[in-house]
Amino acid sequence: MLNLVVICDKERIFDNYAKEIYVITGNGPVTILPQHQPYMAKISEEIIYVTDAGVRMSTKITDGFVYTNGRSCLAVVNKDVV
Repeated sequence: MLNLVVICDKERIFDNYAKEIYVITGNGPVTILPQHQPYMAKISEEIIYVTDAGVRMSTKITDGFVYTNGRSCLAVVNKDVV
């Protein structure tokens, strides 16, 4: 499991464990799994994550950044979708 924190300037959107995280980067889609190599990227459109209970959740975003060290993952996003 990855400890995932998704935040924006107005709220903490998610702060719990996730099995998988899917993001769209400038180089295409990326799946982040536990033990992923250290990774940082600019993201857009949407962040999708599967919780430790197997529930698939998503948040529409306009842009942001994601960072993982393989044990935890932080996504700082802007979700002012028009």
